[in-house]
Amino acid sequence: MRLFGVEMEPKEKEQETKRTKKRKSARLFGRDLVPERKRSKIKKTRSSSPPLPPAPLPFPLLQAIHDMEGRDQVFVTTKILERSDTDAGQNRFFIPKSEVLWGVLTAEERRQVEGGGGVEAMVVDPRGWKYNMRLKKWVSLNKVVLNSGWRKLVEDNELMAEMDSVELWSFRADSKLCFALNVKRDQRPVINL
Repeated sequence: MRLFGVEMEPKEKEQETKRTKKRKSARLFGRDLVPERKRSKIKKTRSSSPPLPPAPLPFPLLQAIHDMEGRDQVFVTTKILERSDTDAGQNRFFIPKSEVLWGVLTAEERRQVEGGGGVEAMVVDPRGWKYNMRLKKWVSLNKVVLNSGWRKLVEDNELMAEMDSVELWSFRADSKLCFALNVKRDQRPVINL
C-alpha cells in the first residue's frame, strides 16, 4: 500500500494480554502509524467502607432509644425514598446494600434473614413512636426489606417519595434488634410531622 508516495507494508503484530489478540498496524519509515495501547498499571480498588454517620439524632428519637434502654447505636445507611417505598400497596422499605447491616446482626439473625423468614424488629420514628416490623430478604430480588408495618409508619409520618431521605440506625434493646429512622425533607430534619 502506498501513502504519500511511500510504500507501506501491513504487519501482523501480537499484543500480549490475558487473551492473545492479533492486531494489524501499518508501518512508515520503520515506525508504527497506530501506536499500541498501553494499559495502566494502577489497579483500582473498590472501597466498601461504611458511610459516614450523619448529624446526631433528634432529641425525641434519642429519648425513645434511651427509654427503651437502647445500646450499641450504629449508623446503617441513608436513602432518598423512592415511590415504591411510599406506595401503600407495597408496604415495604428496600434497604440499600450495606455491609454495616450484616455486621450488626447476630449469626442466628443473619440465617433467618437470608432464609427469607426474617426477624422481628422494632422501628422507632423521629417522634419516638414504635412500630413492629420484620427484617427479611426477598431472595428473588436479592434485596433486604423492612415490612409488616412499614405502611403505617409512612402514613403516620406523611413520608413523600423523592422529597424525604431517611437515615437508618440500628440499636439493641434488651438484646432485641431495633432500628431508629430519622427523616429529612429537603436536607432538614423533620421532627414534628
